Amino acid sequence: MSFKPLTLADRSVFREMEKRRPLYTSDANFTNMFIWQGFYHFSWTTAHDCLCLIAVPDGGPSFAMPPLGVGDAQKAVDFMVDQMETPRLSRIPEDLAEAIQKAHPTWEVERDVDNDDYVYLTDKIINLSGRRMHQKKNHFNSFVKNNRFELVTVTPALRDELVEVEAKWLTSKTEKIGENTHLQIEKEAVHLLLEHFVALEMQGLAIRIDGRIEAFSLGESLSPDTALIHVEKGSPDIRGIYVALCSSFCRAAFADKTFVNREQDLGLPGLRWSKESLKPDHMRKKFTILPR
Repeated sequence: MSFKPLTLADRSVFREMEKRRPLYTSDANFTNMFIWQGFYHFSWTTAHDCLCLIAVPDGGPSFAMPPLGVGDAQKAVDFMVDQMETPRLSRIPEDLAEAIQKAHPTWEVERDVDNDDYVYLTDKIINLSGRRMHQKKNHFNSFVKNNRFELVTVTPALRDELVEVEAKWLTSKTEKIGENTHLQIEKEAVHLLLEHFVALEMQGLAIRIDGRIEAFSLGESLSPDTALIHVEKGSPDIRGIYVALCSSFCRAAFADKTFVNREQDLGLPGLRWSKESLKPDHMRKKFTILPR
């Protein structure tokens, strides 16, 4: 079967597969693939009752994603490997990596730490409870004490204001680290999320301070017990705004979920520190596999 480019019209096919076998890592989530399509250029087809995906990222090697669905994942992996001139599998979750290694002992398996997902207990994020969260609780309390704010449910009507928040955040980042291709690509991804907010069935929360939106977050359900946070943007000079945003969003939208997946750190030191500081419950490990 031929591969075709991923488009928004394919969402229903992917959602049906996700219902049949829920996801537990962030990469193969349809929304993530759609908003990063401009960089990764995903294409897909079906084989062995699975969705098979291949990415062709700008400036990097092509790779096959973990197959989705209830079919024979190993046969789907073998199918994708046969389709690639230089086979490479990436973002492979631990259980599938172990199965592939057992089936193909000569294939090279490498840990991909930069793309491990950070997974948190929702009630810990909401309540900031326990000794390990004491510092975050202090930041939260400081934010509440020192700001006249309101929590606002995100709707498409807020798009222009949220774009302004993202632009302010991007300017701050650029001043610190200079022009960065990844930041520009991320900007495009955020804009796509906002443009297709309804079609992608996003949920979101914004914080308005003295009449001005200063932070917002967007996310969705990843599986029956796990929420997925796609975006967190806020004014970096307001103490506690990020922890207040994360805690409040989880309370408003995902209190019924056991876990919150806040995606990977991409090997960026600042992002890694930020994600580690919220004390993840566990990591969803991922691997790169090179067929030999």
